[in-house]
Amino acid sequence: MYEMTRQITYSQVGSDLKTDIGMITHFLQDCALFHSESIGKGVDSLDGTKKAWFLSGWQIEVLRYPEYKENITVQTWPHDFKGLYGYRNFDILDSAGNRIVQANSIWIFMDVENMHPVKATEQDKEGYDIEPALPMEYAPRKIKILDEECRESRTIEPILVKRSFIDSNQHVNNVRYVTESLDFVEDVGSIRSIRVDYRKAAVLGDILYPVLYDKDATRQIVFEDEKGQPYVIVEVMV
Repeated sequence: MYEMTRQITYSQVGSDLKTDIGMITHFLQDCALFHSESIGKGVDSLDGTKKAWFLSGWQIEVLRYPEYKENITVQTWPHDFKGLYGYRNFDILDSAGNRIVQANSIWIFMDVENMHPVKATEQDKEGYDIEPALPMEYAPRKIKILDEECRESRTIEPILVKRSFIDSNQHVNNVRYVTESLDFVEDVGSIRSIRVDYRKAAVLGDILYPVLYDKDATRQIVFEDEKGQPYVIVEVMV
């Protein structure tokens, strides 16, 4: 298990002095990356191996949002490898050791030169020690887009992928889709779970076309390309 401790700063909270699901996703992403750095498989190692784990999906469940000045511990560990995929859990604990967020993530191993998935070797998996999975109800890897009758009819202004969206892999940072999706949720603080299904990487200059679907307590924000194919599907439940 790898863990990071941090204090919630003013720049990490909203008007209610609490973090939101976008900031939670930042914390989890940082913890996963620093775990890889700690075993010598971080960002710098990419130049030598030309292979890396790419995020395929999130399932995050929030029991309580961290608050301003609160001390938290973010923990992560791999719990399975199957074929091309790796599975990683996360916990966020408060200062008393109580779980306030739990999450699962799915990663796919990629040859970054030709951007094709490849099966990870034992050497590729070395250092990622398997530990028991969290006792949570695991959702399917893929998100099924809601029926057309659930689609909102209003037209939403497209989003241009700007330079500030881009990470070191030269595509839109995974968390950016989550933070952009929050503009389409009326009460962000009411979000209790979120799933994200990454289908295709957007790059500088691409246009994201948000499409909204609603059914009961579920809202889907689908970021599509100009042909109507999804880059990413974000599903939130309140």
